[in-house]
Amino acid sequence: MKPLNKTLLLILLSICLFHCSKNDDDAADNSTNGASNPLLGQWEITSGSFIHDSDKYIYFNTDNTANILRETSDNFKGIYSPNYSITNNQVTIDGTGGQGSPGVFSYTITENTATLSNGSSSKILQKIDNGPSSSSWVEELSILLQGNAPWDGEVDLAFTYDKTAIVYGKTTDADHIGLIDPDTFLEIGQIATTNSAIAVEIEKYNAPERYVFQSDNGSDNFHAYYENSNNLGFDSVATGAWIKGLASVNTTTLWVASSNESSLYLYNYAPSPDVIEQTIALEIQPEGLDYQNGFLYVCDGRFVHKCQVTPSFQVISSYRVKDTSISGIAFDGVNFWISGYNFTNESYTIVKTSLTL
Repeated sequence: MKPLNKTLLLILLSICLFHCSKNDDDAADNSTNGASNPLLGQWEITSGSFIHDSDKYIYFNTDNTANILRETSDNFKGIYSPNYSITNNQVTIDGTGGQGSPGVFSYTITENTATLSNGSSSKILQKIDNGPSSSSWVEELSILLQGNAPWDGEVDLAFTYDKTAIVYGKTTDADHIGLIDPDTFLEIGQIATTNSAIAVEIEKYNAPERYVFQSDNGSDNFHAYYENSNNLGFDSVATGAWIKGLASVNTTTLWVASSNESSLYLYNYAPSPDVIEQTIALEIQPEGLDYQNGFLYVCDGRFVHKCQVTPSFQVISSYRVKDTSISGIAFDGVNFWISGYNFTNESYTIVKTSLTL
């Protein structure tokens, strides 16, 4: 019996030591998290802003990144993930990824309320436990194929009517619009022009005399050229300056995006004179556009937003591509492609994404 008692005693002692050690570790972890990072967790921004006036939530993560979730009053969503660090009673939020630098804030915490101050500016945060997830707020698209853009510049893109080539806009050297092979990303053809065609679009019209729509730098009107002859079909009436997106709806109408005016225009070129049928004022500056299957896809420089346009305008979903700005969007019949700037590679890029209809 004595050897058995000794064995039981050793087992009980081991169990006790294990549980004591585990409890000590949990206490140490909680103490470390609470003492060194009292901001850890989810907060709702109830007053003030960080990067945009539309910032709604900020989540301080354990890996020293913060997720800042924004939403405008017209429901355009965005998410930014700067790095942050805490020293004493100050939090520094960086401006990584081309998102700006909000700076250094002193903070105080009273119960579930945090006040972050920077000079005369203050932000009030309320601690929450059930905020929306970052992944559902803005969906991150997978990159299926990626290549270098043929030249620098934030431009829109389109596909030829037969989907065999990317029609790629241009901001400088107004001599041609590029036709790009979607497999090799090499320039395989050109459309001659005298416009700095930031925005480009091919008319949804199954005939050789379909239009090639294009904008010009800083202009408040766009131009329509016949694809088969490259002769000018018409110049539009004025909309808003810096047209950065054009999206054909059918053989009579297209959507036009004015960055300067933060507006979208539904343009009807069937009657004479042309008619702007609808104007939608936005809280973002729209850039590239595409219209597919009854929905308008709107780029704002960093995100793509799928929008309902009838019976009323409404943002349905928002998307992003990792480490990439988004200035243009086009559809190849299966997937959406974007044009933009890759912050990691520091180069302009064309990306085939996982987004489908």
